[in-house]
Amino acid sequence: MAIYVTGDTHGINAHGPFSFDGYLRRFSTTSFPEQDEMTKEDYVIICGDFGGVWSTNRSRAEEPSSEKAGLNWLEQRPFTTLFVPGNHENYDRLTGCRNQRLMDSWFYAEMPCEEKKKLSQGYPRNVWHGGHVRTLRPSVMMLERGDIFYIDGKTCFAFGGARSHDIQDGILDPADYPDEETFNKVYRARCSEMIRIRGISWWDAEMPSSEEMEYGRRNITSFMEKHGQIDFIFTHEAPASDKLFLGYSDKDELSRYLESLQNSMNYGKWFYGHLHDNRRVFNHYLLYEQIVRIC
Repeated sequence: MAIYVTGDTHGINAHGPFSFDGYLRRFSTTSFPEQDEMTKEDYVIICGDFGGVWSTNRSRAEEPSSEKAGLNWLEQRPFTTLFVPGNHENYDRLTGCRNQRLMDSWFYAEMPCEEKKKLSQGYPRNVWHGGHVRTLRPSVMMLERGDIFYIDGKTCFAFGGARSHDIQDGILDPADYPDEETFNKVYRARCSEMIRIRGISWWDAEMPSSEEMEYGRRNITSFMEKHGQIDFIFTHEAPASDKLFLGYSDKDELSRYLESLQNSMNYGKWFYGHLHDNRRVFNHYLLYEQIVRIC
């Protein structure tokens, strides 16, 4: 059995001829030949921005054909795929839409009530290896925030999420407009700006709630009192001190939260993505396209 870790995959397909974005390329046998010796008892963990669940269907709560094919392809890999959520994920579909204002607006006017109910639930939530997961396929799962998992004999703390960097000019909310025509008029006027659209390319849940942060802190505190040390930490965002060391000045509430957790626990190694680089900061590892074996 083995655990491999990598950084952001950003969806199904690569974005350019030399890009390692897109999990079809990242996890092909050419890029990742180690899989020839792997089984479903081996794990590949993606440190956020999985992106395999992205599209918004405003009439039905279902996977589009391209995403279904991609997830089925992952399911057919000889390993089990796990990921913590990043900032570029469709949280409405992953964990369930909680934005009732958007659900009640023109945006979802064509979606039947039974489909809205499905959308509000997200993928099935199950207990797996000691923590909660969202099960996309039997061997493709999202690790929920704040839980501790027992994977391949190792203890692992997962806490996904991060603040998007590509929203400098704001978020357009369809529910702020009376109809689609009015919204499209505003969007066309601003489409050259660095904006995203709530429910289509940006979701509030990219940043954890205070309840999720407190849940994670309680779990870590309890675990430390009983066991003294945890083996691996998997996040999307980096602790605040790492960001400073790497030359990033933006320290938001999540990076400060992760910093406070770091100062309150003993652990072996910490892995994160988000910053699109491959660097090591003592026992912390920033990963992007690299796939590294950690046990």
